[in-house]
Amino acid sequence: MKFPAFAYHRPETLEEALHLLADEDARPLAGGQSLLPMMALRLAAPTMLIDLSEIAALRQSDIGMDRARIGAMVTHADNAASFDIWARLPLMSEALHHVAHPAVRTRGTFGGSLAHADAGAEMPLVLTALGGHVLLRSLAGDRRLAAEDFFLGHYTTAIAQGELLVGAEMPVSPLLWAFEEVSRRAGDLALAMVASGVRIEDGRCREVCIAASGVSDRPLRLTEAASALIDRPLDERTIAEAGRIAAASITPRSDIHASADHRRALVDVLVRRTLTRLAQGDC
Repeated sequence: MKFPAFAYHRPETLEEALHLLADEDARPLAGGQSLLPMMALRLAAPTMLIDLSEIAALRQSDIGMDRARIGAMVTHADNAASFDIWARLPLMSEALHHVAHPAVRTRGTFGGSLAHADAGAEMPLVLTALGGHVLLRSLAGDRRLAAEDFFLGHYTTAIAQGELLVGAEMPVSPLLWAFEEVSRRAGDLALAMVASGVRIEDGRCREVCIAASGVSDRPLRLTEAASALIDRPLDERTIAEAGRIAAASITPRSDIHASADHRRALVDVLVRRTLTRLAQGDC
């Protein structure tokens, strides 16, 4: 199918891009791995595309000892190859290897994935699990939104007219993390995915985070399942209990790929897998 007609701009500065975004029918173009297929299928028809590929400020990251800031135009491939991300954001490093295929990871961007807000994508879950924030900029100024306030639903975010997602910040977590997902084929969007993190002292869980996606219209923190592990050993019994609680706490959707019951069962299994890996030190 042919693309709808559109104007094309490739600004070299962030300020120029923000002025172009003032047009109410303009859309930013990052890696193009999601927007262009949607345009080809006439699911999106912006009259102006603003190519962000020449804006160097959006390709910069700062991975510190306590906090990381990642630019919107950093590709998945560059993040996956980053030693600093491997060392300080191991959850992101592990999840990146599940993102689509090498060709897509080479073009697809971190910010593009967040802004697209597909419930089956890995980066929104990573940002939510780590308690990260999205950084937005417009001609009126900057906004910093927690991930749980940014993702409003499937393909729906809190980005306002004229705003551009310029990056995201997240803490360098003290927890040990494990990530697991199930998809129909390697590289497909996930039917369900789970990120689990724990801090164990004296043989008991002192901090726990369990988050899931692919089973709702946005990433979810499964706080009830995480709370069930606090001050308890991470053994077979507590792991099984956390899996059951996690599955019972979600209301997944049915579609042509999987039923709601199947997704609920997957969350149970994936919570158990991630927690078992953490208990065994396989992370």
